[in-house]
Amino acid sequence: MGSPPKTLLEIAEDIKRDMGNKVKYVALRAADPEFPDVPLVNLTTLENRQLCVAITTCGLCIIGHTHDSLEGLNFVTRDYLSDQADQSRSYGHVKLSQQVSVSSAVFDDVQYYETIYSLLDDISPMYRGAFCSELSDKLLMLQQSQEKN
Repeated sequence: MGSPPKTLLEIAEDIKRDMGNKVKYVALRAADPEFPDVPLVNLTTLENRQLCVAITTCGLCIIGHTHDSLEGLNFVTRDYLSDQADQSRSYGHVKLSQQVSVSSAVFDDVQYYETIYSLLDDISPMYRGAFCSELSDKLLMLQQSQEKN
């Protein structure tokens, strides 16, 4: 039997721990008093792009284009809460490995991502390069260790 699913706050902590050299800055942000169950993460990409990311049961999404910016939080949480009441909305049921678009008055297109890695892969070319370089280094080390044996 597997371990219980992680809470949204545990996912936020994992993001903070796992980012290392993949972003310039990452920190958990205090929850908004109106939406205490939605963990928020401030991050700065390697391109110096500041973001505020919400972690929801629908996935991760950018809610602000500067640290601590909550301009999209009301829309994201309102849609999530109304989706709980109206299970007919398709984006609440899409497998999280697919990006989900939701139109909003705040943002032209809200994207939900399954992981912080898929979010960064979409918005940060330097993250993609750092990820590929790290993967290449690990494969090279594996090849060298196999050659020694």
